[in-house]
Amino acid sequence: MKKRNKLDNSEVVRRIIVLPPHGFTADRIDLLSPHPEARKARIKIFGKINPTKKGFKPLIKELRFDYSLTRNILTEKSSAYATYSEKYCGRQLKSWKNWFYVVKENGMGNFHNLINISDEWVIVLLEKDLLDQKTINIVPHLKKLPQLLQEKINKIEQSGDEIFRNKALISEALQFPDEILIPIFIQMLNVQETGKHENCTFFALLLKLAKNNKDLVLKEVKQAMTLKTAPNYYLEDLERKLTKNY
Repeated sequence: MKKRNKLDNSEVVRRIIVLPPHGFTADRIDLLSPHPEARKARIKIFGKINPTKKGFKPLIKELRFDYSLTRNILTEKSSAYATYSEKYCGRQLKSWKNWFYVVKENGMGNFHNLINISDEWVIVLLEKDLLDQKTINIVPHLKKLPQLLQEKINKIEQSGDEIFRNKALISEALQFPDEILIPIFIQMLNVQETGKHENCTFFALLLKLAKNNKDLVLKEVKQAMTLKTAPNYYLEDLERKLTKNY
């Protein structure tokens, strides 16, 4: 669970992250969540929640930090997440009070997961410097179906990866022509991440569209790479996944 700081601006994001006993920040304990939006990011562990006193109880080597060694590591074919592998990743046990980097500018930690291995609730502070994000411009693609399609896009953005628990909502969102949806979803890769993996949601929807229209998705992805209209990390990963079986 993440709480957004009201003082966030477009360059620095601060979050309070609450980890339940044996909880983690990626979708599964064996996955590493991608963070291409971050130039660098660091964590401070406040400690374990103390229900009887003010302050926190000590946490000694009970937060596991799994992280990629470089920016370019293999991801699962059907997602933007990476399965943990000692060949490409490192692992450390962290304690309270000290700051440590989870993402560095050299690419370390671009994929990472924080895992609470204690039996108690843990509070950490995240401080993240964002890369420059491009302005989302989907207006030209909405001329034919402006209001209805805009409502669907807004629902996806608001839901983030929770959308995949709602098959009806996915079906509604994908009812429009691929020629309209693909460029819109590529533009939405620029959406600001708020803890709901919004970027990865649109990434996954593009892969869904590619199941029936791979050539068109690949064409639009290559055009976006040329025009630099979306984060290169996502576009490169999409191209790699879509050309893997060619």
